[in-house]
Amino acid sequence: MIEYRKIQSNGNNFLLLNNLSLSYSSAALSKMAKRDCDVKKGIGADGILAIEPSEKSDFKMRIINANGFESEMCGNGARCVALYMFEQGKTGSQMSFETLAGEIRANVTGNTVKITMGTYSISGISEGHKDGIGYQFMQLGVPHVVIFQEDNQVYSLEEMRKVGRNFDTDHVLFSNGTNINFVKKLSVDQIEVITYERGVEDITDSCGTGSCASAVLASKRYKMNSPVDVKNIGGINRVYFIEEDQQVEVFLEGKVYYSGYIKCDPLK
Repeated sequence: MIEYRKIQSNGNNFLLLNNLSLSYSSAALSKMAKRDCDVKKGIGADGILAIEPSEKSDFKMRIINANGFESEMCGNGARCVALYMFEQGKTGSQMSFETLAGEIRANVTGNTVKITMGTYSISGISEGHKDGIGYQFMQLGVPHVVIFQEDNQVYSLEEMRKVGRNFDTDHVLFSNGTNINFVKKLSVDQIEVITYERGVEDITDSCGTGSCASAVLASKRYKMNSPVDVKNIGGINRVYFIEEDQQVEVFLEGKVYYSGYIKCDPLK
């Protein structure tokens, strides 16, 4: 039997898999994600978080999206694995772990987890237009398009899905696809972000890296100071940032919740 821990952060929900024994190959993880993350035929989740051994950090986190493809990084998922490993006694409340986007450091306090999201060059931010829609682009662990709603037509969720799919599948502009964030200013220190996620291929309740990219770009646009609260469909992420010498260091904080153990049949 395959045993998952169902876990979510800000509505971004996952099947967490302890793969420290490397019982499951990359090919198996891909098949499991497509089968078990299917909301109609499987359990339903945004992806699988696989925890594996690392030679240079406390452990390695792998993110297998619901479509079976592996992603470089997931902020909400990173918070989930940090809480799990601390509560399992595998690490202390402060830890570091490996991802395809680089090493992540985490600090656990109760069920609140704050993680480093990396340091990024301000010069790496670009602007563009596609089908009449103005956007900004930033690579923050994974690729992110940010669309400020005040510059464009206000979209319904269905329109956001269509725009998101249109951007994500444009592999001339975005060779590896992209996440798309629709951003609206709510107050001097809060924005609303709705994200169409690459790999999930739909709008999700929350996206950690999307919250961070949106907060960084909104802070420059609206002169916001750190931290910025990001209201997602699933709740609020808090994003901290330190800008110096055209570099911005980013941190993400939020709560993590469990919803039980789930067992599945092995792959046939």
